[in-house]
Parts: sequence; C-alpha cells; structure tokens
Amino acid sequence: MALDPGAAACHRFLVITGGTRPSAATRTLRLALRVLLGSVLLTAAMECVLLLGSPEAPYGLLVLLPLTAVVYAGVGTVAWARRPSNGTGPLLVAGGLVWLVAGLVNTHVPALIAAGQIVAWVPVAVILHVLLAFPSGRLEGPGARLLAAAGYVTAVVPQPVRYATTPLAPPYDPLFLADRPDVAHAASVAQSVVAALLVGTVAATLVRRLVVADRARRRALSPVYAYGAVAVLAVAVLSALTRYVGVDPIVVPLVQLGAQAGVPIAVTVAMLRGGFARTGELEELAAWLARAGRKGDLRGALARALGDPSLTLAFRVDRPEGPIGGWVDESGAPVALPADGADRVGVPVVLGEREVAVVVHDRALLPDAEPVRAAGRIVALAADRERLTAELLASREELRASRARLLSSGDSERRRLARDLHDRLQSRLVMLGIAASAASVAEEGSLAAVRRGIEDAVTELRDLVQGVMPALLLERGLVAAVEDLAERSPLPVLLTTEPGADDALPPAVESTVYHVVVEAVTNAVKHARATKILVEVVRDGDRLRVEVADDGVGGAAVGAGAGLRGVADRAGALGGTAVLDSPDDQGTRLVLEVPCGS
Repeated sequence: MALDPGAAACHRFLVITGGTRPSAATRTLRLALRVLLGSVLLTAAMECVLLLGSPEAPYGLLVLLPLTAVVYAGVGTVAWARRPSNGTGPLLVAGGLVWLVAGLVNTHVPALIAAGQIVAWVPVAVILHVLLAFPSGRLEGPGARLLAAAGYVTAVVPQPVRYATTPLAPPYDPLFLADRPDVAHAASVAQSVVAALLVGTVAATLVRRLVVADRARRRALSPVYAYGAVAVLAVAVLSALTRYVGVDPIVVPLVQLGAQAGVPIAVTVAMLRGGFARTGELEELAAWLARAGRKGDLRGALARALGDPSLTLAFRVDRPEGPIGGWVDESGAPVALPADGADRVGVPVVLGEREVAVVVHDRALLPDAEPVRAAGRIVALAADRERLTAELLASREELRASRARLLSSGDSERRRLARDLHDRLQSRLVMLGIAASAASVAEEGSLAAVRRGIEDAVTELRDLVQGVMPALLLERGLVAAVEDLAERSPLPVLLTTEPGADDALPPAVESTVYHVVVEAVTNAVKHARATKILVEVVRDGDRLRVEVADDGVGGAAVGAGAGLRGVADRAGALGGTAVLDSPDDQGTRLVLEVPCGS
C-alpha cells in the first residue's frame, strides 16, 4: 500500500451546503478577482479602440487578440476562485494579461508596439506551461520544469534580436538598431526550430500522460491534454506553412488564434467533468465540520475540499475475535488499499496514535500529499466516528452472511438426508416387499404380515422424506412441490404462478420459499379457521415474490410462535424480507421477497 508516513491526526455524516458562509480570506479573494476581471475587460475595450485604423490586418482579426485575453482571464478567475491553492487559475489570468500586451503590437503607439513585439510569442509559452502543470497547477518533475522554462526563453529572447535587426516602417520600428538580415534570419530560424521541438515534446508528454492514466483520470484530463496537444501542434505547423508555403496570411492567424483560445475552454470542460473541482480553504472545511456535526457526507466533503471527485475513504476494522478485519468502506464492504507506485495513493488519518482511516486519492489530481494530510488532521475525529459506523455495518453484513451460510448448510444436509432415505433405504424396503411377494405359497401367511409391515414402513418413510425435503422439490422444482402441497391440503388452495418462475433457482431459495409456504398453509389450516388459501409465486427480475393469503380470523403475529419467527429469520438470511399482515377478522397475508440471482 502507498501510504504517506507524515500524516497526523480524521464520517460520513457531513454535507457541504450552498448556504455556508465563505471565510474572510475567500471573500477578499473573490472581490479581488472581480476587480481584476473588470480591469481586464476595461483594458481590452481600450485596446480595441487603439486598434482602430491599424493597417496591419482587418480590424475584425485584430480585435480577436483582446477577446482571447478576455476568455483566458474569465476562465482563469473562475478557476482561481473555485480552487485557490491550484496554480492553473493564476496561470490563465496571466495568460490573459499577456494576450493583452501581445495585441498592442498592432497599435500606433511606439512604446506599446515595442512591448507587444517582445511578448508576441509568450502566450504560446503560457499555454505550454498550463498544459504541463494541469491539473495540479504545479510543474511536477525536472522534465516539466525544463520544458516550461525553455518555452519562456524561446518566446522572449529572440524577439528583441529579430526586431532590432529588421527595418520596419514607422511607428512599428521602435526596437530597430541596425539592418542585419543575417542576424534576424538566424534568430528567427533558431526560434522556430526550438519552438517546434518544444511543441512536439510537450504534445508527446501529454499523449503519454493520457495513455498511462486510468479511465477516471483519462476522462477528467482528456479535454485539456488531447485538445492542448492538437492546439500547440496546429500553431507550430501553421507557422511553418506560412514561412515555406504560400498560405493566406489572414486564415493562418485566424486559425492559430482560434486554436489557442480553445485552451481555456478545454479547461472549463475539465472543470465541468469534475477533474478540477473546488478546493476551498481548509479553515472553511473546519468551520463547516463544526456546523455539520454528525450529519453529512465526509467522503463527499473531502472530495470537494481537495478537488478529487474520485477520492474514497477506507476504515481500519480490527476484530481479533471474529472473521472481520482489514479495511472497509463507509458501507462496511471490504476494500483493498492501493499498491506502492500505483496511480492512486493512500494517506493515513491518525487520531492520537491510532490509524483510523486512509484517504485514497488520485496521484495526478493531488500530487502533493500535504493538503490531504492537513484535511485529515481536521476531520480525524469525524473519521473515527465513521469508522465505528463502518465496523458496525461490517459486523451486520458478516452476521447476515453467517446466517445465510448456516441456512445453506442446513438445507444441503436436509437434501442429502432426503436423497439417502429415498434412494437407499426406501429402495431396499421396496425390494424386500418384492421378494416377499415372490415367496412360496406355504409361507404366504407369515409373509403377508411382512409385506404389510414393509408397506407401512415405506409410507412412513415417504412422509418423513416429504417433511425433510420433498422429492418433487429435489426433482422438479419449487412450483411442482407447491402444487403437490396444494393437492394434499385439506383446504382448497389456489396456486397462481407464471412460466419460468422457478427456473434456475438456487437450492437455498427453493427450500426457503417452500418451507415458508408450508408454514403459512399449515397455520391457515390449524389456526386461522379459513375456508380457502391463495398462493402466488412470481418473479420480478432478480427477486422472487411469494404471497400466501387466507380468509381466516387473522390475528397472527411474527413473535407468536417459532414457525413465523423462523420465516422472518430465513428471509433475512437470504437478504430478503417477510411481511405479515393479519388484522383481526380480516384474514392473514404473508408476502415473502428474496433475491434469486437471475
């Protein structure tokens, strides 16, 4: 199991509600983000005014840059507000600001043009950074950090060299120093080659991450990784086509801008899919825990707080005196902890010196275990309460399974005994009767008594076998056995069923249902003073429903005798239910429902 050893002190009884009041820090952050987004919108509008009359390209194309900036800033502020500790939101906001500066290259102000020329390629570097850091917002590993740094260097360093050595018409020449076409060409080629290598490497990295991810992670990450790989490759390929192949100069930047503007949209899709859920402040989690008390969903609260919708909880259950032990989930079902090196990792939750639970999360969504440990310390006591609940549920499930095993074992033994009595002892008595019938006339008198004794023994033996386990139930199934019971009943019994109702029933279900019907019919005959009995056997999917009703005096109760108590016990052992309705003077109705495994 992959455990984080640094965890310190963690119930399902908690739910985050929409009416919780954010902390002061969260309210301040949200206000600041609103102001920031408003400033971006205002700046974008001013830039659109500055771009009026630019001869560089059609106005409709030029304003796409500030509009793209608004898209980045808008998605970034939402992501920042939803997950303050994640770097993706700030990165997207920074990307929006860079897009605004890059768009200034098409204005008429020399200083603004110079700024735009220097950062013209930086938006691509920001996109590479966002893709490499997603979904945690941090660059994990030296490879990712090296690629991101190389992206920024490639985007920034060649730009002043190119514009300082390339003569342009005023006012688009604020950086010009000397006409050196050889230097400008070398800088341009170097930038293009390194950028192409970087883009290809980043695209391959994203594809590899998708390939090695499990299904849940792939679904959450694919909008960003798959689209991002295609987008950056499209930008690089179109730049090469523009340089070496005759392509419409309007179409190329239009497609490139559209591809790059789609990156924050892909992040939005990932957020909607749950791959970028709200993190929230840990102090909010603590305050919410105090308000919620014992009512709520601890797993759901942690999943929301830590931003991993696949997060699960495992509780340690130690029962040295019984078969229950190991790890279980909230429902008491056994669970396995992730192995070392797996995509999922477990962080222990410790209360005092006892390990009470493990938070199992996606390593890709939460590469840093520190927030998990901090959340575990906050909810340690609640986790211990839930552990006790899970242990109780596990004990109940083990008790039910034990009852089912005992019932199955008893039924199997009765079936074996019935077969032995029928196939061996009864057959021997029948053969003795045949031998007695073949004896000589001289022995007729004494042998007649032997034959009668054998016939009486066979009759008693058949009655015994019928009581232990009816031969018809063994040979022809439940419906045939109930039909035989109806024919032998002293009261009229109307049986209603449907074709296939008893097909492929487990032996434990067959014997349980049959003995319940026998018990209900016997009670109706002996105690109910009924005139008729109705029996219905129907199948509803994977459940078998049996109803026995009479028109007697009613008044039956489950606790009144061992027979009806046994009905409830048998039903419960199979995971079913037995409902008795017996009002005075209105008859008795017993409804049994059990799973039948179809």
